[in-house]
Amino acid sequence: MTLTSNAFAQSGADSEILYNANIVFSEQHTMHFQLAMTPGLDDSQGSCFIINGEERLALTYMGIDKVGFSHWAFPFQAELMLQPPEDGRLEGLFVKTETDERFRFSAEPATVLECDALMTHKRFPEDLFGQSTFDSPRYALAEHYDLRMRAGKDNEVHAVGEFYTHASGEIRGSVLTQTGDYRYLAGNRYGNLIYLSTFDGVHCYTFIMELERNGSLIGTHFSGVAYREDFSGTPNTEARLENPYAITTATEASLDLTLPDYASGAPVHIQTGQGNVTLIQVMGSWCPNCLDESAFFKKLSESHDGLDIYALAFERSDDRQTAKPAIERVANYLQLPYPILFAGRAERGAVEKVLPIENFISYPTYLLYDRQGLLVEVHAGFSGPATSGWNAYSEGMFETLKQLLEPQPNGID
Repeated sequence: MTLTSNAFAQSGADSEILYNANIVFSEQHTMHFQLAMTPGLDDSQGSCFIINGEERLALTYMGIDKVGFSHWAFPFQAELMLQPPEDGRLEGLFVKTETDERFRFSAEPATVLECDALMTHKRFPEDLFGQSTFDSPRYALAEHYDLRMRAGKDNEVHAVGEFYTHASGEIRGSVLTQTGDYRYLAGNRYGNLIYLSTFDGVHCYTFIMELERNGSLIGTHFSGVAYREDFSGTPNTEARLENPYAITTATEASLDLTLPDYASGAPVHIQTGQGNVTLIQVMGSWCPNCLDESAFFKKLSESHDGLDIYALAFERSDDRQTAKPAIERVANYLQLPYPILFAGRAERGAVEKVLPIENFISYPTYLLYDRQGLLVEVHAGFSGPATSGWNAYSEGMFETLKQLLEPQPNGID
């Protein structure tokens, strides 16, 4: 029996099934998330999505191995290996394919109690927690927090927390840092305890937060096997990060460089000032925020004539052939219409060796040049569609390109 339509038919499913799933990374961190699977028709494999709040991250079916595991690949170097369903449950492994690290995975169909009809997404089941969390007065959850990650330590980091209660009963939101956001966080509230998580094959994050009487919160962030950091937050509607346009700066006003195409190795020459607007994306196939930005840049590419976009991929390896499969997976997943060039290994100082910039802090970062070839802006980091500022940012980018692509005064487009 395989994880296809036949297996689902035997379990009585005729539509998408929502699962409450977990991965055991260590004694200190079991990550809870949700998974949706749809049976295929005839001999097709169906579909599989990771659910993080409003995000539905599609996994790619890779086939069935000799042991009978169905393999579902993330856009990044990770897979879920699933055994055939048994009594409605799923068992298997989460595998980081780059390192072959393997972690136990299990899932069961999500159920909703009649008295809890609004809470359709219970990533974190109630029976994990003590009843005392339900008895205390419920303090207000603010929408905007000034956060201090690694609170009280020398390497404390400023962040911004954005949270809201969805109509489903879930708590959703994100945490924004200077280099990017923690993407789609989702979870549940029990009393004054809030449990959030996100899972995309790279981010394997759990946030546990406790609200206090004065409106502040304290919490712990777990990532993967061993990472743990404490954080604190205070409600603050004015909490902001540094201006992302004022961090990384250019040392030259124009750009002229040649890099190999990631797939063929053929040299690609980039020279600004050739009549088109040029957008240079610094990214990596291992970077979820880069995936979000690439999906947005795909929309820009498809809706703007006269815009040249080049992605410069900095990878885990300094060998193009070794890095090629990882880049190809992301390129195929998003069906990117613009060139991806191999720029070398992602390590300290690597980007500054390729591009004329200073104070590079984040993947992704972009450089935008006008038709004359002169630098318009450099933007460090990326706060994507899970954040409150997304609409303003994306609309602003469309407006900037509209202005840059307007016909020239001499009538030459």
